[in-house]
Amino acid sequence: MQKSYKLVNVITSDHWKAYHAIRRQVLWRGNEVASYDDKHEDEYLPSNHPLLLLLNENPIGTLRLDNFNDGCGAVRLVAILDGLQRQGHGRQLSSLAEDYARNLGIKTLYVNADPEALEFYIKLGWDFYAWDAEELIDIAAQCKQMRKILS
Repeated sequence: MQKSYKLVNVITSDHWKAYHAIRRQVLWRGNEVASYDDKHEDEYLPSNHPLLLLLNENPIGTLRLDNFNDGCGAVRLVAILDGLQRQGHGRQLSSLAEDYARNLGIKTLYVNADPEALEFYIKLGWDFYAWDAEELIDIAAQCKQMRKILS
């Protein structure tokens, strides 16, 4: 079967359920699951775009793209289902998210990269760049800040 990827805005209740389930499984493991807030206000701000990666119509990944409305934006809480990691799906998610960002007029993307994901971001052309030290709290406390200039 041919792989068909789509990046969709999280709008339907089924998509919201999948979006939160993937994030809980991948990003909030063990005891941290109880601290996950699926009603967090940042998910619903007009300039923030919760996105779901579908593979052959099945949800496999998430990210939220926050548009700072100044030509810059942040990629947040990137996740691919555990059993599907290291198979190129993250690369597809990144490519589709960059296209989505370009369509919003974003020219520079930022990320708080988990130390385990640094190699992934470097391979995709991201550079280390301190963009907002106040971001490095809670779940992002151990992250490294990076940016990517979109062509």
